[in-house]
Amino acid sequence: MGYHAEVDVEHAIELADAALGAAGHEVTHDETRELGRQIAAGAITGDEAAARLVAKLRSKSPDQPS
Repeated sequence: MGYHAEVDVEHAIELADAALGAAGHEVTHDETRELGRQIAAGAITGDEAAARLVAKLRSKSPDQPS
């Protein structure tokens, strides 16, 4: 995977935020936003990010707050 210029990463994040906002959504979880940044930078794939989130959710106990 190649890395992208920081300006391209910021632009990709701004576009994603705008699209989510237009649909009435927002990503507020810091770790999730960081995974999005890593995807935009070309450091990880979307599949890798999804796997990390799923693993994190599965490791939490049911009574632990999100």
